[in-house]
Amino acid sequence: MNGILIFGEAILAWKKSCCMSEDEFLSPQDEQNQIRHSIERYEEMIRNKDAYFFDVDAFLNIIDFYIEKNDPVKALQVVDYAQSQHPGSVEFLLREAQLLAMVDRYQEALRILNQAEMLTPLDPDLYMIRGSIYSQLQKFEQAVENFNKAIPLADELDILYLNLAYVYESWGDYDKAIEYLSLSLEENPDNEIGLYEIAFCFEFTDRLNDSIEFYKKFIDRQPYSFAAWYNLGNVLNKLNRNEEALDAYDYCLVIKDDFSSAYFNKGNTYANMQRYADAIECYKKTFEYEAPDALTYYNIGECYEQLEDLHKARDYYKRATKLNPALPEAWLGIGITLQGEERWFEATHYIRKAIELNDENPEAWFALGDAEYHLNNFLQAESAYKKVMDLEPENHDIWLEYSHLLLADNRADEAIEMIEHGLVFHQNDADFLFRLCAYLYSSGKIREAYNTLENALGQNIDKCSAMFEYCPAMENDQHVLHLVDTYKNNL
Repeated sequence: MNGILIFGEAILAWKKSCCMSEDEFLSPQDEQNQIRHSIERYEEMIRNKDAYFFDVDAFLNIIDFYIEKNDPVKALQVVDYAQSQHPGSVEFLLREAQLLAMVDRYQEALRILNQAEMLTPLDPDLYMIRGSIYSQLQKFEQAVENFNKAIPLADELDILYLNLAYVYESWGDYDKAIEYLSLSLEENPDNEIGLYEIAFCFEFTDRLNDSIEFYKKFIDRQPYSFAAWYNLGNVLNKLNRNEEALDAYDYCLVIKDDFSSAYFNKGNTYANMQRYADAIECYKKTFEYEAPDALTYYNIGECYEQLEDLHKARDYYKRATKLNPALPEAWLGIGITLQGEERWFEATHYIRKAIELNDENPEAWFALGDAEYHLNNFLQAESAYKKVMDLEPENHDIWLEYSHLLLADNRADEAIEMIEHGLVFHQNDADFLFRLCAYLYSSGKIREAYNTLENALGQNIDKCSAMFEYCPAMENDQHVLHLVDTYKNNL
């Protein structure tokens, strides 16, 4: 959510409605020169502690200059001086209220607006400023009331509707916000802020199919809106309608071929489709239009990892950490590529760095447990596996790996108990049942192993090979082989 437009930079959006004069007939260059001259004269006056005269428009330009520099305190000083020279000017009362609101002096701003209303009760800016202040104070009914008063008076309805949408967002009524964002975009289809804001509202309320319908109708009216095509691509991507998403991004890029975000999200779509080489090409394309960032390097590294090019993957993960040392996923990526090369000790260094940055990531703890296991550091491995189970008890693989660690550590009874506990979360899961068969048989609990085997075969006979991997002796048991053959023949 971007907030009420009337504060900050958007204060300048009302400049044209507040202060049109003969300056509007100047060329843009002449107007800029005149504004620069006014600012220089004002700053010279302050340095010299002198008193110069400025007309209303010059003062307003000076105020806007300080607003653009995000210096409301100096802008208020200009307002105070301007009012001393032009005491009857309502424009300065409105600007003072706007600036006071920018520095959170809301009650003073409201008192000034009451003064302004007595002088100019039909000025839409007055109600828009007051509406935005009430919204900041979370007095949403009064905010809506004031914005509605401005509707019959305002020229720039798109901005007014956009502000109303922000009020309803803050109020938690996203359906009403979407309604006003739609009205804003009808008034001004080129308003990219409105397009991105309506995308947020549709996504937040999980109305993705409604958003697709909206964008298609919008594109029928505005086929060259790159932002609409881009947002449509994002929604289709979320719904895994990947081919359609690619088409939407392509249309976006035909209209605006330097739009790096479209290349980036197109890369994400290719990655979702497991077309990793195409994804890499799109990610790298973004570098032609903006400086590389850590997330893009990380995504490229992931694609190379999926392509099993561990050296290139590690290279891009390292680039990501250089740009953003606080990105735990990149440090983890380095560690995982080292694990892929069985460089277990080196891997632990990078994985621990990832955990240091985010100790709530079960994937990192899992990777650390695997590395420590391969280093025969069973105590450290078990500690890491326990952390995974605390964070993500529904994780399918952690029960299997943890139990295997216990078995390797000659703790067969605990391994059996672990698998039985895991079956609480993964009832009748064939992987768990076949693993339990192997552990029971290895522990000499043959009859229990047979009974469990029958249940496992009934769940998924195709996974029975895992049982022989963890207990090779079962391949020589005629009863086991008979049970397997019987189930295969009955399929």
